[in-house]
Amino acid sequence: MTNVIRRQKHPVLVILLAIFFWFSLQAISPVHAEAEPTDLTNVVLVKFAANTTEAERIQLVNEMGGEIVLWLDAISTAQVRLPANWAAARGGKNALTLASQNQFVQSVQFDSVVSGVPSDQNLMDAQPSTSNSVNSTIPMSPMPVNDADYIDPQKQVYAPDMISLRTAWNNTMGSPDVKIAILDSGILASHPEFAGRVLPGFDFVNNDNDPNDDYGHGTHVAGIAAAGANNGIGMLGVCPGCSIIPVKVLDQYNQGTWGNVAAGILFAVDAGANVINLSLGGQSTIQAVEDAIRYAAQHNVVVVAAVGNGRSDVPFYPAAMAEVVGVAATRNDDTRWSLSNYGSFVEISAPGYAVYSTYNDLNNTYSGYNYMSGTSMAAPHVAGLAGLLFSQNPELTVEALRALMRSTATDLGDPGWDVYFGHGRINAFAALDAGAPVLSPDASVSGNIWQDDNVNGQWEQEERMTSAALTIQVRDTNGAKVAEGQPNAAGQWRIDNLYPGTYQVVAIALGNTRLTTNNSYTVQLQSGQETSGLNFGAVESLSFQVYIPAIQRTQ
Repeated sequence: MTNVIRRQKHPVLVILLAIFFWFSLQAISPVHAEAEPTDLTNVVLVKFAANTTEAERIQLVNEMGGEIVLWLDAISTAQVRLPANWAAARGGKNALTLASQNQFVQSVQFDSVVSGVPSDQNLMDAQPSTSNSVNSTIPMSPMPVNDADYIDPQKQVYAPDMISLRTAWNNTMGSPDVKIAILDSGILASHPEFAGRVLPGFDFVNNDNDPNDDYGHGTHVAGIAAAGANNGIGMLGVCPGCSIIPVKVLDQYNQGTWGNVAAGILFAVDAGANVINLSLGGQSTIQAVEDAIRYAAQHNVVVVAAVGNGRSDVPFYPAAMAEVVGVAATRNDDTRWSLSNYGSFVEISAPGYAVYSTYNDLNNTYSGYNYMSGTSMAAPHVAGLAGLLFSQNPELTVEALRALMRSTATDLGDPGWDVYFGHGRINAFAALDAGAPVLSPDASVSGNIWQDDNVNGQWEQEERMTSAALTIQVRDTNGAKVAEGQPNAAGQWRIDNLYPGTYQVVAIALGNTRLTTNNSYTVQLQSGQETSGLNFGAVESLSFQVYIPAIQRTQ
């Protein structure tokens, strides 16, 4: 009987332990970023009416006993530091009451702490498997690359292939005129992956012009969005041709203030950013950040943000704002990364598990690279794709760009939009292919054939045009024939109905004709334009038969 009872208790114990373990997993709170932001006890953000004069602002701040730390002109907001005893008011009113009752003030809020979305590092023991679910039917060859760690199967850099990045690059690898602002812990600008593409930025933590990364998060994020390609080292950024604006709003502990985030957004917009990446956030925000993001939207700047790593459906800001692309994280097998937040604020998803990217320590285990996981890593994949789309078509509106990314995403989870993947995991090639301008076959090439009498390859005044036996072929970049034609009786030739693009125009000599010039031109055809002056020199080689009579011996 005793043995029977023991056999019954063991399964119960196992079940209880399993339940306890499951609940312990659900209770994981990835550090501080998922908690409610902590108010700063003596820093407030005062939003003034747009027509308030500087003198009127200064007068109020003096009455509050404070000082203006930062003035955000675009949104008429002052970050004000109050004295430690600010509640002991002048004239019987404390500083907040004075501000809220002032005729020029629209709102006053405590500034609060915001954190970068925490990420898991040191993931070599949890690297992705070598298999993935890419089933591309795109009839294009991936662009060849020589980036050492991407090529190395031991590094398992899977994300570029998962989002069809190298086939997308057949459209564009990004333009330096397109600027991606990384609002984070800064960037190691001297990292070789960013050579020549880091623009002047700002450090709102230390209030200087050196947004150096003293934590590592920002450099990792920047590499995912825009690390170099075909430079023989490291991994691949999504938009390797784009420029980078580093904006430091998080400190060496990966923390900052909402006021500085708002200031960073305004700085990025005014610096000409096309894309802003925010791998940071919390469960609430403040008026200044909302105003700054709306300012970005008014200037056609797309704002991309991580949805958070709390395994929660509580709205996470700024990703939950309507003007922001909220990005969830997927794994290397196109399943949901388990800690990714979910809910109505998820617009799209991207790889976020065990992502290999740049790091701020060039002497670490991977010589300036590292693995991290999180929605922080997913967001810059989307920011990089936005950079490619703006590079392809600078006239895109933010809403059109977002619609392209949504409509071309690879659907995961439940059919259509769902709370875990949004509209799906981004597909870079599908987005660029859908966004490519509609082209018309309205370009042409033309030229002349001349009789090169002195065979010197130079068309001289006395040398006439000729209808030599030539065929003119137009070939694409792979060498395939697109069209062909022959010169007319006057030695002129022309080929119409060509699509814009890069071609090789080749002259093929027939019969006894011999070319005296190079036999080809490489041309870049623009829509609706004729590329003329593609001339070839030729001569006709005459063949002679020498008659030698037979000589017979005489007697």
